[in-house]
Amino acid sequence: MLSKSDLEQVHNTSMRLLAEVGVEFPSEEALAVFREHGVRTEGSRVYLSEEQVMSSLEAAPAQFTIHARNPERSVTVGDGEPVFAPGYGAPFLVDPEVGKRAPTMDDYHNLVKLAHALPNQDLSGHLLVEPGDVPPETAHLQMLYAHMVHSDKPFIGSAEGSAGARHTMEMASILFGEGALAERAVTIGLINPLSPLGYSVDMAQALMEYARHRQPLIIAALVMAGSTGPITLAGVLAQQNAEILAGITLAQLVNPGTPVIYGSTSTNIDMRTGALAIGGPELALVVVATGQMAHHYGLPSRAGGALTDASFPDAQAGFESMLGLLTTVNSGIDFVLHAGGILSSYLAFSYEKFVLDDEMCGMVRRFRRGIEVTPETLAYDIIARVGPGGNFLTEPQTLERCRTEFWQPAVCDRGGLEAWMAGGQQDAIVRAQQRWQRLLAEHEDPPLDATTARQLQSFVGDGSITGENRVTL
Repeated sequence: MLSKSDLEQVHNTSMRLLAEVGVEFPSEEALAVFREHGVRTEGSRVYLSEEQVMSSLEAAPAQFTIHARNPERSVTVGDGEPVFAPGYGAPFLVDPEVGKRAPTMDDYHNLVKLAHALPNQDLSGHLLVEPGDVPPETAHLQMLYAHMVHSDKPFIGSAEGSAGARHTMEMASILFGEGALAERAVTIGLINPLSPLGYSVDMAQALMEYARHRQPLIIAALVMAGSTGPITLAGVLAQQNAEILAGITLAQLVNPGTPVIYGSTSTNIDMRTGALAIGGPELALVVVATGQMAHHYGLPSRAGGALTDASFPDAQAGFESMLGLLTTVNSGIDFVLHAGGILSSYLAFSYEKFVLDDEMCGMVRRFRRGIEVTPETLAYDIIARVGPGGNFLTEPQTLERCRTEFWQPAVCDRGGLEAWMAGGQQDAIVRAQQRWQRLLAEHEDPPLDATTARQLQSFVGDGSITGENRVTL
């Protein structure tokens, strides 16, 4: 997408922005870190030279592992294989029966259980939806608890300011053991700049808390072309690059070697409505360019996902999500947040779309595997033996590979028209609903040491964990 000259021009423009315009960090703690390392500050604005930025990037690893409490589920970021995580931050749910509704904490527990069960979600995520029936000041504690007890996949931590980040570190220490955070990465935090060219106090403080414990960070800009950034995509790339690099530099100044992911969710706004547009080709273009920029700096990348502007998991949601997801995977993006469940330009989550998107993740994974060409797979001897007019159904190779050679859908209909009509003419929404209901009915929490479970309940507060979502000791 971008030539070598294009990459250099984006980089040079970003360096000018950092050196001449600066980035706002309204956190005295962050400003003190910059000043300690010789970075010029004026008020709350930080001015970084190219040398300071590039020197900081040298410490950041190109690859790292997020360890799960089940070692078999640990994931490596930056090894060439995409890591999928569910949608993040939706304030609403879309239900095929009642329409738009406010999520509850019970919904949150259900979605974590689904994230655990769905085969192509590599992390259980965080802030899958915003539950409206719990106090906002303690909601992150209950969310973290849900991920720790309902799943043994890696999870994303809270970035709700210094308190959310600190609570993540404390609960992770309970789950993995005292001193574990100093030895390895066990979670990851999502930090978003405040475009244009700024960071909120909460984000800056959360970033520093993660970095102090050397826990990984996704630093991902959301520049809205024509609103919080220039209308041109090249300008968006230059601005988001400056914002991301400023955050990465702070993380490395706090604790050199902290794993960081270069991330973007930037796209345009619809100039007719002012709404964010995440289902169009512009987001896909930015995804490709973001992967190139991250590679240019030797950093792992985050972008894209199964994204759509549609407000229901219909045909529009399907083709927009596939455009975003396939572009993301084909661009070599390492960490794919929003790999399942998102509707309505990040504003809504759907149980049914979560299931359908996970199926899509499996499909693009198989596509990405490509075609293996070896003497065995070329199958000359088998073709020669069967010869003209024969068939291969009873060949030993067919029997050996019949369950593994091809991608197998869990929701998609392949039964044929007559079977579909005789079976009640169920559409994809109905089949997806049946699948998530079955997965929840079959869910069992992974085993968790009783002492650890008791300590987590005590930390969160026993009164906030009730009913079926309480761990039985």
